[in-house]
Amino acid sequence: MDASCQLAVLLSLSGEVVACSEALRPLLPDVTPLLPDLVHTESENEVLLQGRRYTVTCQPLLNEAGATFAFLIAFQAVSVRRAEHRLSEMALVLSNKLDIEHVLEQVMRFAMELLDADAGSLPLYDPERERLIIGHLVNLPVNTLTPLVAQRRGLMWQLIKQRTSILIADYPQHPVALPELVRLGVRSLLATPIIYGNTPLGILALYRMRDEPFQESDRDILKAIALQTAIALHSARMYQRAVRDADERYALYQASLEMGATLDLEQLYQAIHRAVSHLVRHSRLMIATLVDQRTAEYVYVYTPDGRQPVQRWPVTHGLAGYVLRFGVSLRLSSAQMLPAPGAEPLPELEGDLAEGSFMATPLIVDDRIIGALVVGSEQGDVYAMSDLSALELLAATVAVALHNAMRFAHILSLTITDVLTELVNRRHFFQILHHEIERSRRYRTPVSIAMIDLDHFKQVNDTYGHVVGDTLLREVAMRCCRHVRDVDILARYGGEEFGLILPETQYESALLVAERLRQQVMSEPFTVDGYLIPMTLSIGVASFQADIHPDPSSLVVDADRALYLAKQRGRNCVCGTKELSRYAES
Repeated sequence: MDASCQLAVLLSLSGEVVACSEALRPLLPDVTPLLPDLVHTESENEVLLQGRRYTVTCQPLLNEAGATFAFLIAFQAVSVRRAEHRLSEMALVLSNKLDIEHVLEQVMRFAMELLDADAGSLPLYDPERERLIIGHLVNLPVNTLTPLVAQRRGLMWQLIKQRTSILIADYPQHPVALPELVRLGVRSLLATPIIYGNTPLGILALYRMRDEPFQESDRDILKAIALQTAIALHSARMYQRAVRDADERYALYQASLEMGATLDLEQLYQAIHRAVSHLVRHSRLMIATLVDQRTAEYVYVYTPDGRQPVQRWPVTHGLAGYVLRFGVSLRLSSAQMLPAPGAEPLPELEGDLAEGSFMATPLIVDDRIIGALVVGSEQGDVYAMSDLSALELLAATVAVALHNAMRFAHILSLTITDVLTELVNRRHFFQILHHEIERSRRYRTPVSIAMIDLDHFKQVNDTYGHVVGDTLLREVAMRCCRHVRDVDILARYGGEEFGLILPETQYESALLVAERLRQQVMSEPFTVDGYLIPMTLSIGVASFQADIHPDPSSLVVDADRALYLAKQRGRNCVCGTKELSRYAES
């Protein structure tokens, strides 16, 4: 007898039972009296056996001569027949659904209708994060299933691990029943894993709150629904992944265009930030560059409090430091620790590693690590392996763009920087002064300058040599830099002379700044190669006036005249242009 005939009996021409299926044996005493009538009925019949309705079909069996030698009578429960019809409808409906939410909604509607359930849940399994996600619920509050999906406990996780269905007729008495569901009134549970191939995709669970438990026949129907669901979910996920991959490729393409179009470091940092925002959710972003084998400079730091200043840390600290040392990518989530040897945390930059999610990847050019890219979220379990792969692809573009921009910045700095003192050079001094004067003309803001000369510097060279003289120049420049604002520009104008641009500074304030510098340099001798060398400054101060100064050179000439006056008065003093005759008269 065909194994597909679960409820079937083979009848001879004389009406004797030749064989019957194992599933039919318990019903045989009720079936036998009906057999003579069922054999002679050509149409499909319905019979009632032990309180359940069955559809009956009779098929004559023919020998080689075409004569009937027996009858095969098959019984099918009406509910199973109806389920098969509805499953066909379900397969047709789901084949047109490529949105996962729509798939889940349709599955729950079909399952609850077919199996007469009072509530249902369809949590999805995320293999990358090894967690269950609350996918779709019907007649259940979200907080009821939160412990199931978040704490990796209970029957749901048993279904994922063992990949077998479960039927619990008396749920409150089950040893691992969840109090949350018992309090809600669940009396019976029927659940099965949703598996595509060998991959678990989720769980289909139905609940009854009344004293009519699910039956074993219901388990087969739910398995059939789960099979259709697996196919639909797999198709929807593949479509979703294809869309995401296309979006990701477009974002990376746009990022490569934008980052390749600029050599300005600040513009590049902003472009990197925009690219990361298109790829992954984040509340923190760090771009670190390798200064030397021991130090990393965090050139761009963004936290929930906004943009943070540039800062340096040893590579033994932070996620970026770990990546710079070992050249590996990281994906951490919710209290995961760095593999040994670890790194000292940087909570002011990274927040709480035990609470959030982080990804970090090295920036590599020609097999050489030049930096690291770190993103983070305040929430746990945010990033999947696909997110890390996207970040690594972006990092390849970032590394080349950052390397080029850094090289350009270095070359540019050589053209505007005095090699000896590392101050801006004379050429760049005039470029900045021209810009500040134009700004002063447009917005009527003040700008002043000071020309500074080291007194008797020639004697230092003659007494101690030019090497000591060069070192002294650097030391004076460093001391002056410590006592001016970040917006002020100190330049080496030439020889032992410096120029100082003071934006947004009135004449009287510029005199005070110059006097402060004079006192700071004079206050303590400089120690150079074991020599204690005192030094003083002569300073001339001038402020821009549109009717007197047609260009930057004329302003510098007046400041030089004031400097010459300071030298005439015995050096080690500050003079302003108002002490010159034509200014005193105006």
